[in-house]
Amino acid sequence: MQVLRHVPGLWLAPLLALAVLLSGCRSGRLLGENYDADGDPFIRRAAWVASAENTAAGSADTSRVAYRVVLVGDTGEPVEEDPTLAAVERWAVPRDRAAVVLLGDNLYPSGLEEGDRARGEAILRQQLEAISALRIFVPGNHDWGSSPGDWAVDRVVAQQEFVLAWSEGDVDFLPRDGCPGPAVRELLRPGDGMERGIAVVAIDWMPWFSTVADSSGCPPGDFGKRIDNAFAALTNHFVIVASHYPLRSGGAHAGLGRGLLIDTLLNIYHLVRPRSILRLYHPRYAELARQVKDALERHRPLVYAAGHDHNLQLFEPDENALMHIVSGAGSAGKVERVTAVPGTIFAHAVSGFVVLDFVTRNGIGAPVVRVVRTGQEKPVFQMRIPLGDKLDGM
Repeated sequence: MQVLRHVPGLWLAPLLALAVLLSGCRSGRLLGENYDADGDPFIRRAAWVASAENTAAGSADTSRVAYRVVLVGDTGEPVEEDPTLAAVERWAVPRDRAAVVLLGDNLYPSGLEEGDRARGEAILRQQLEAISALRIFVPGNHDWGSSPGDWAVDRVVAQQEFVLAWSEGDVDFLPRDGCPGPAVRELLRPGDGMERGIAVVAIDWMPWFSTVADSSGCPPGDFGKRIDNAFAALTNHFVIVASHYPLRSGGAHAGLGRGLLIDTLLNIYHLVRPRSILRLYHPRYAELARQVKDALERHRPLVYAAGHDHNLQLFEPDENALMHIVSGAGSAGKVERVTAVPGTIFAHAVSGFVVLDFVTRNGIGAPVVRVVRTGQEKPVFQMRIPLGDKLDGM
């Protein structure tokens, strides 16, 4: 003790280091109330829940729905007779006027590995067999591998080939060949029951993250120019930009603390095996997000839809999209906490998915968003997506 009195920095330094570690050494960590399955969801304004007059309330009620898009992500760890996949199938009606967009991490933990192919194919087969409508698979980081040192383009291409070889019903995989995209799939042509058409524009950030991705066979030109070209052909469409990676979130990948003990263990783990590049506050992630935002600002799609965070979130419009959606709760065992951040409309850490209904009146389509919780037949939240600059009632 006599020595420590003369050299106070000797005991102060380790205490400061411990304090930093225990407090969570990740910048951008979000604090706030958690909206878990044992409580109510966060709803910013209950008045925004649309009335029954202009929104169909149940999965079978599609009398005025010109087209339905189900957005569900992180489905790669289904259980036997998975209830979320069964609910997606009930909502994906009518079959010829519906599409299911799987928003990445379709196969945990490491994509379609050659040494574990039977298990991987069984998981993909379960998802393909569970759904009858058009299925569009978008790759996520776990479809490339479990961690940066494990990422391999061969795995995501193997998944692509397995999905596209499926002979029962309409399936797609976008973008293809380990390319970032954008890749376009038109769902509804303009004038086919609705004045405007509907299109999905899929992008994959992983080729930008990964050093093993080979872009030599991908479309030329910078990403912004390719986005401009894609949107130039979609001037009379509602556009849904689909990616695994969110631009906005109040979940774990945005830095939401999961409790002191778990945060401490995760901080130690990430010091040994860094994976934080896939978190929204990482400089590289933020740089790529700015690249995507800059491209989207010129076009402002209807929706930017993502997974990655394992919960259900809706965000009010910004310059990048009229609504941001995080729908990454496709695997019940993966669901993680969520909080409300500026702009949050809805947030809940429960298994489920998000439905976009294009409800028509005199041929004019009005997009309606619904949040469906697994095990509940009716949506837990629904509202019309205003097409102006501001949300109604603000």
